[in-house]
Amino acid sequence: MGLFFHLPFTHHRFIALSIAIAEDLGDVETDVTAIEQVLFNLIDNACKYGLSEGECGRIKLSVKRESEGIYFEVSDLGKGIASNERRRLFRAFHKSAQKAAHSKPGVGLGLALCRRLARALGGDLKLVKSASSGACFQLIIPTA
Repeated sequence: MGLFFHLPFTHHRFIALSIAIAEDLGDVETDVTAIEQVLFNLIDNACKYGLSEGECGRIKLSVKRESEGIYFEVSDLGKGIASNERRRLFRAFHKSAQKAAHSKPGVGLGLALCRRLARALGGDLKLVKSASSGACFQLIIPTA
């Protein structure tokens, strides 16, 4: 199943959100609120950081089942994440106060908290792709 939305993000800017959900997911017992929180943060980050200033963009959420569990992937077509940022990405407060004041909102807590939520559910949150063609984060929730 696929859905396609246009989200008004800021003045004169729209983001296309496409959602692809595999039909064979089955049932999973998990904390739905935690999953919602992680996905919200990933999509919000893609809106904030995955686009250059003033451009329209595209974000994709896909959900599929693999042998290890349910895989949620949030990807954008932005500039990617600099290699020197990747190591610190999941550390709490990885943004300095000065950097936070002069960049997009946030101090670097969102991904750290989201990874903790994912691991508390027995899963994980990973950066699986970051190149000049965008970033892709993967939330894995175990099925057994």
